[in-house]
Amino acid sequence: MRRHIETPCRGCAQVSRKGGEEWEKGGNPVPCRAEFPLEDSAAKSEMISRRYVMKRTGIIIMTLAVLAVGPGRIARGDDSVNRTGMDSLIEKLKSACDADRQRNIEELIKMGDACLPAVNAVLLEEDEQLQRKIAELIKQLGHDDWEKREEAHKQLVSIGLKALTQVTEGMRNNDREIAYRCSQIKIKIEERSVEEVVKRRKQFTALLFVAKSLADRSSLEALHKCCKDSEKAVRIAAVDAVAAMADPSSVDVLVELLNDDDIHIRLLAGSGVTRIKSDGARTRTLKILLDTDENVYLRRLAAIALGNYGDKKAIGELIQVMDDDSYVVRYSVLKALQTLSGLKDETFGYDYRGDGDAARAARAAAIKKWRLWWEKEGANTD
Repeated sequence: MRRHIETPCRGCAQVSRKGGEEWEKGGNPVPCRAEFPLEDSAAKSEMISRRYVMKRTGIIIMTLAVLAVGPGRIARGDDSVNRTGMDSLIEKLKSACDADRQRNIEELIKMGDACLPAVNAVLLEEDEQLQRKIAELIKQLGHDDWEKREEAHKQLVSIGLKALTQVTEGMRNNDREIAYRCSQIKIKIEERSVEEVVKRRKQFTALLFVAKSLADRSSLEALHKCCKDSEKAVRIAAVDAVAAMADPSSVDVLVELLNDDDIHIRLLAGSGVTRIKSDGARTRTLKILLDTDENVYLRRLAAIALGNYGDKKAIGELIQVMDDDSYVVRYSVLKALQTLSGLKDETFGYDYRGDGDAARAARAAAIKKWRLWWEKEGANTD
């Protein structure tokens, strides 16, 4: 039996039929009437008229579309759609589901620098007028008039989370009345907004990770601001991002954080300071190393950093701490000295291990050799 294959015509949507045998031989499908030349002039005129009407209709529809959505969106393509998508992703970062939050983080990172304006705006919590009002209210907490103080107190509590950062800073105010009231306001805000606090923490830590991953200087202002956030988790994420970027403009911020009450923040800030190659960072790094009351691992980072700076002038200071009580510091100092001196395998008999009397005596003798070597070599160092 002769079989047929149906296939759409090249010229229109009508179906043509072709014998199966001829089709398999590579023959062309039988064209429909639309592909035959129009012999009738009247029919040809009608076809031209139809095409003209369709073309004009398309132009009119396009014009109406431009008027409806605005020329900007047509010209920019998907920019407005992308911004909407960005805002949606940022909002979803408040989700309690870690997997969803991770997916949204990855999507934002894929967008690259294009997402940073939206990310930074959220982190900065931009509302200058409100922030000025909050600052004035905090100042009013120390007013001589009790009623004025109470009014400011109530307003700050009603503002809620947006006042939390400045209120937290106010707890360190020299005016005891302001500091006390700020501590009470902070407690009330957090009690009233437990769920919102958690959502904000999740969103901010996620956005800070995005900023850290993209490592663009445009985020530094937002990162520096978040280093003073009321939430410890947010501060840690912000300091981690700032330390990773190691931008010279962050030295003052990181140095201030070296006095933070939390050891994790101090360590992150210290690691950031030691990564930055600038005079200010070097001075602070040296101070960390020489401060025997400082955290051991922070001092270790300082020793490593001084070795990485490549400044031979630090050799003298490093030799000073070769007899430190911590073997962790002693080891890092030795490695830094070997790096700066160029004596990769030379120790002059120095052994950072051991705390017995014999070990200390051997170290003292080795340190003396290092000093003698430096007295000779140091004279040739500019």
